[in-house]
Amino acid sequence: MRAHIVLHAVLGRSNARIARETGLHVDTVRTWRGRFAQEGMAGPADHRPDHHERQSRGR
Repeated sequence: MRAHIVLHAVLGRSNARIARETGLHVDTVRTWRGRFAQEGMAGPADHRPDHHERQSRGR
């Protein structure tokens, strides 16, 4: 799911639109998009899934 966030962000989509299209909470999108902006591809890859991401996937 993190890769989807990054791909949507690269296309210039807003956090709200990414959240709506992926079914994630906007705070989750904001977190992962920020990590990607600060740390590049290592950012999303180096972190465990957060609570919102697990909830949205039914876990």
